[in-house]
Amino acid sequence: ENFAGSKINKIKQIGFNSTIRTCHESIRQVKRLDSSNFSPMTAWSRGCQLVALNIQTPDTSRRLNDGRFRQNGNCGYVLKPDILRLRDEPRPSPLTLSIKVLCGTCLPKCKGDKRGECINPYVIISVHDIPIDGGKENVMVHTTPHVSKNGFNPIWHQEHPFRFKIENPDVAMLQFSVWDKDVAYADNFIASSSIPISCVREGYRAVHLFDANNKRNGAFECASLLVEVKFKKKSGRNQD
Repeated sequence: ENFAGSKINKIKQIGFNSTIRTCHESIRQVKRLDSSNFSPMTAWSRGCQLVALNIQTPDTSRRLNDGRFRQNGNCGYVLKPDILRLRDEPRPSPLTLSIKVLCGTCLPKCKGDKRGECINPYVIISVHDIPIDGGKENVMVHTTPHVSKNGFNPIWHQEHPFRFKIENPDVAMLQFSVWDKDVAYADNFIASSSIPISCVREGYRAVHLFDANNKRNGAFECASLLVEVKFKKKSGRNQD
């Protein structure tokens, strides 16, 4: 069954009690005259497994979609959260996510250009979350300072981690976006990576970066970030 984007917010859940047994698809609002995308987070939180997007528009929503299905090798479907599939499944515990961005490796120029000035990279870290019982999407954003003229091995001397409070870890998404700081003009997008919170692991982690078309080849083949990740449950105990 198809649901227009404007109706998604009115749907509580598409779960095991629903009469819909096949693929759940959310379609774009027909009122949209441009190629912009709405966020797929609300549809995913309601149980939709396929959200139609303008795939030619490499915006935040498209990158979230790329990251959601990358966990399955970019093929097939990703299972709904257990709370939407299994009876008497306990609610997931809220988490506090702490992230330090340590350094980058082989960050290319905008669009993988071979010529031009050295980039001034900075990283935008965002968490896209949505309450389990419904409600508006909550986007939490932190930004590192830029590193001047160093895309090969930029280092961010971050003393204190960025912290994110996550209500729905089964659906929430973590996104890293690398940008080039430009004083005279608008900043340029370099690369990004979107990761489901359920796939994030603690420790020192290498984050592979992808270009605007979700590709990791050519100048982007070795592009990555080194980050430190820590989780803490609401009870205060560390999560494995």
